[in-house]
Amino acid sequence: MKAAYLKSYGRKDSMQYGELPEPLVKPGTLLVKIKAVSVNPVDWKIKKGLLKIIKGSRFPMVIGSDFAGIVEDVGPGVEGFKKGSNVYGAISAFSKKQGALSEFALVDLKYVRKMPGFLSFTQAASLPVAALTALNGLRRTHVTKGTRVLINGATGGVGHFGVQMAKAKGAHVTATCSSANFALAKDLGADEVYSYKGDKLIPEGTQFDAILDAWGMMAYKEIYRLLKKKGIYASPLYMPWTVFAAIYVRLRYGRKMTSSNMRARPEDYKELESLIESGKLSPLIESTFPLEQAAEAFDKAQYGHPKGKVVIEV
Repeated sequence: MKAAYLKSYGRKDSMQYGELPEPLVKPGTLLVKIKAVSVNPVDWKIKKGLLKIIKGSRFPMVIGSDFAGIVEDVGPGVEGFKKGSNVYGAISAFSKKQGALSEFALVDLKYVRKMPGFLSFTQAASLPVAALTALNGLRRTHVTKGTRVLINGATGGVGHFGVQMAKAKGAHVTATCSSANFALAKDLGADEVYSYKGDKLIPEGTQFDAILDAWGMMAYKEIYRLLKKKGIYASPLYMPWTVFAAIYVRLRYGRKMTSSNMRARPEDYKELESLIESGKLSPLIESTFPLEQAAEAFDKAQYGHPKGKVVIEV
């Protein structure tokens, strides 16, 4: 089968396109003919070698989390799926198993869901990691009707979902992004838009009930300045070792820090699909690339500051 795979970490030419053996179906798994894969920050961080302590160093290595495709074969003991079913989901980026950047991928049942008919493969592949991360962040920060929420990085992969979801919940949404993306942030539903830097910064004295830091790079002093006392800040970069920082910030400043990392329960997917079907949420896909240009897609996702998602079509 054709695949985009790593032959090493970190090098500019570390991702190659070529032939690899097709995986064989196993009990409790589905063999999926992949139609689309989206690129998330965790994917290009793996490519850089930032997670090699978790992923190991066995090459060639197929990576890629988000996927959409068609069931090609069903493993023994699997119920509820059949050959020809359209499916989507996210293979854990922290597993040593093969990822989705190939013509076929072996997927555990816990990572796959039937694809609704109102989604295209490209749209479905753009959703799981980023959209479910945004959804969990808004849940963890208790965003609801009337909440004043700040979405930092509002036009990126996680952020553009977060703005739409927060608006659908009835929140007052303030967005930060580059000045070039102000109009887009407004189109997504932001009530107010400010810049990361330059003249149009968030005014002094402005504070929020919740912050979803979709970019994950806010300084502690900015969290303190912008978040109300007893407010909640959520970041997708919240890791086990940052719990000590969270304790410090809570004790010192009276602000709570929590994780918006992806949660992928059936009820989460159901809520996500309901928002899309109702027209309250729409994935923004800036660029698509063929599988043989996966390396270029990763460069776009890492260095190109894409609006929304970058998707690789197989």
